[in-house]
Amino acid sequence: MFLIKLYKKYRDKKIIKSVQKKCTCLGNVTFYNTAGIELILGAGPQNIIINDKARIYGSISACQNGKVNIGKFVHLGPHSKICCVNNITIGDYTGIGPNVAIIDSNYHPVNPHDRKIMRQTPGGSYERKWIHSDNKPIVLGENVWVGENVRICKGVTIGDNAVIAACSVVTKDVPANSIAAGNPAKIVKTDIDQNTISIFDDSLLEKYGI
Repeated sequence: MFLIKLYKKYRDKKIIKSVQKKCTCLGNVTFYNTAGIELILGAGPQNIIINDKARIYGSISACQNGKVNIGKFVHLGPHSKICCVNNITIGDYTGIGPNVAIIDSNYHPVNPHDRKIMRQTPGGSYERKWIHSDNKPIVLGENVWVGENVRICKGVTIGDNAVIAACSVVTKDVPANSIAAGNPAKIVKTDIDQNTISIFDDSLLEKYGI
């Protein structure tokens, strides 16, 4: 039992060290053994920037010139994935739950002819890369909450303090201080900074240096 625990500890450290080498960390970033980073078609550590106090359980992929910028105190939940061929920005204090997909492309060509050719190529081939699909930047503002099993599609901007309900598919912009839910996601509540009551005392902001 002791040897098994020792082996798992060694394995986890090796995984985390490998992940750290594939991105640029600006401060103290915590990676867990479920985290993963993939660099595709010449992307390097400079393509993925992760800021101080971020906690990464999920996976991040950057293809060619795709740029990912993750703010401070961001939480990326287990089995969640960020797949970037264009640009994905996640603001400070944003929390992303488990099984979330943030993908700035269609993942595949729309034209039927192109997809037929793609299907005849081996896995991992150039023809299957995301650069051949439509793509647009994604922006998540500061302090956004993204629930479990959400999909955020290309070209979407989510404003500061917004909440995305579990199992939503976000295809259009979400204003700041609002709640969006459903497939496709629609605004179900606005001005949550004004019409909800804070349960924490303001002194905690100073305590945690916010």
